[in-house]
Amino acid sequence: MTEEQLVEDITQVTDAFNRLDINNCRKLADNNDPDGIFWLGYCYEHGIGMEKDEKKAFTYYQKSENMNNSNGMYQVGYCYYLGIGVEIDKRKAFTYFLKSAEAGNVMGIWKTAICYWFGIGVEKNEDKYVEWIRM
Repeated sequence: MTEEQLVEDITQVTDAFNRLDINNCRKLADNNDPDGIFWLGYCYEHGIGMEKDEKKAFTYYQKSENMNNSNGMYQVGYCYYLGIGVEIDKRKAFTYFLKSAEAGNVMGIWKTAICYWFGIGVEKNEDKYVEWIRM
């Protein structure tokens, strides 16, 4: 991924976050939009416009992941990593970080590299770390 692509991705995420509106998220989710479903999960996780509910957040992240949304993939891994709405499972966390990385998700690439470096949910592998960190 080039620096230009990274800046573009960060800009898109920042713009989406600044426009985050629970009503729009619900409308998008109701229309089976993977990004809307992801953002609805985010709202549940952080209590934006509703009562905080980490289990519902995880459910929405999973739905988004099942629709091949790389942010959903990453967030499912993040939930498994920290125990947000589910039991902590570092192996599952790594699996979803890797899946999101393979889909080009910047945070997934970073977390995959870190997992390889420290052996989190996967056998420590410095060569794989270098491979992923250079992407």
